[in-house]
Amino acid sequence: MRLEIGDRLPDCEIIAHNYAANVANEIHSDEGAAEHGFAGALVPGVAMYAYLTQPVVAAFGRGWLERGAMSAKFLKPVYDNDRMLARATVAGLDPVALDLELHNASGTLCAIGGASLPATLTPLDPADYPRRPMEQFRPATTAAIRVGEIFGALEFNLDLNGEVARVLDNVVDASPIYRGDRAACHPAWWLAQANEVVMQNIALGMWIHTGSVTRHCALARDGEPISMRSRVIEAFEKRGHELITLDIGIFGEDDRPIARVEHTAIIKLREAL
Repeated sequence: MRLEIGDRLPDCEIIAHNYAANVANEIHSDEGAAEHGFAGALVPGVAMYAYLTQPVVAAFGRGWLERGAMSAKFLKPVYDNDRMLARATVAGLDPVALDLELHNASGTLCAIGGASLPATLTPLDPADYPRRPMEQFRPATTAAIRVGEIFGALEFNLDLNGEVARVLDNVVDASPIYRGDRAACHPAWWLAQANEVVMQNIALGMWIHTGSVTRHCALARDGEPISMRSRVIEAFEKRGHELITLDIGIFGEDDRPIARVEHTAIIKLREAL
């Protein structure tokens, strides 16, 4: 199909699911979210990112999971059982680039982003991501976290038919590309694990994942040992919230580059009114 700038790809409809209702972060509970003025428990940013990937994967296929790029910024809350619409519009042709939007049933723009399938890979050097073991928790404040600081590494064996398969149910994605003998790892899995990096390095209370930028380098293999290593690249205050951004390198066996994620989160919410 010949694409032109401004063309809109087929929309993807999703019923949002708050799969984090029982986790420690009470922003995903009705009571905790209400303390900060939300109408109900927040659907995780990981799920919102996953919803935005649906038209991207439909357009680009497996090649995007191998070497594609995507950004997402979460603007407005999404609640359990909200009817969502993920929309992609052609924004560039060489390479093809998409503008992404996530709307709820009332038309509120809840997330924006962009995706592309570059012709060449951006190098990812494991030497730039030192491996450091998990140590003591840092306080959840930017005053206790310095730019350039190395966080403890998260390491595990990829289980596509176990933990990753459960993420597919959590983020409501039925695409066959993530199932069967040639299953690819869902890109939202890397963000779920980026959240784990944050949670295992900072003594968090309620917190919110606000956006991510991802660049894929290769498909990970089922059973492959994975190492996620990160450094702090931003620590700042915005509208009374305290935020950090991590630059996370994801490596497979023998430090084979898999992906890079720039992951931003509010680690300390402003005081509730």
